[in-house]
Amino acid sequence: MLLGAATFAVSGCVGEQSAAGSPFEPVDPGVLTVATAFLPAPGFWQGRTPTSDGFEAGLAVALARQLGLDRVKVVQVPFGEIIHGKLRGADIALSQLTPTKERGKWVDFTTPYLDAPPGVLARKGVEASDVKGLRELRWVVSRLSTLTLIVMDRVNPNRGPVVVDDRSQALAVLRSGRVDALMLDLPVALGLAHRDPRFQVLGQLDGQEDLAAALPNGSQNREIVDSAIRALESDGTIDDLVSRWLGKSQGDVPLILSEQ
Repeated sequence: MLLGAATFAVSGCVGEQSAAGSPFEPVDPGVLTVATAFLPAPGFWQGRTPTSDGFEAGLAVALARQLGLDRVKVVQVPFGEIIHGKLRGADIALSQLTPTKERGKWVDFTTPYLDAPPGVLARKGVEASDVKGLRELRWVVSRLSTLTLIVMDRVNPNRGPVVVDDRSQALAVLRSGRVDALMLDLPVALGLAHRDPRFQVLGQLDGQEDLAAALPNGSQNREIVDSAIRALESDGTIDDLVSRWLGKSQGDVPLILSEQ
């Protein structure tokens, strides 16, 4: 059962074919149906009723326009289901997804739309500028996050972290003051800090992670969606969305060097 759904119109539609000439084939004619897990997701999906506010909400609208579709329909699907290919009839998932080999067994990932090195989200007033400082913090980690291994292996906190099931629970623990920090994809951390004055981004660790959309396994739409994402990168749409909804880019965040 879907947890929620909302539809909004797209203006100024363009043609329905990619540069490669393959038309996009939506589940519902004229509609881009998007699955996402976290509503609201500050900086990515603003408000409890999905609108065009937020980076991924704006990206969904821009993709629909690029693909020649009239509307975007948003459905909320648990994160654990999305990464196992259960999109519940959606054409595409936009849910701050990091591609991995394991997840690639269940979904087809698109070309990335954001660089996403590990970022340290902390409560305001918490201080740490190097790995030694990070090690002394109290951490929360998620069982579903690809970043948990980074916390355990590269930070190696002095105290065992609080372990929860997903990001929503991790954020609740961080807000409660029980812990000091949470490792997130940097764009996600920036979006949260930009929208919630209780948070700050202490820095980023070096890494090659990305955020990408996910399509159902074997989707015929991958080539045209890849082409649409590249077009939105080329025309500055994605940079504009970063500036508006995330506040900072990767280059504005200090690098925390890992110990070798």
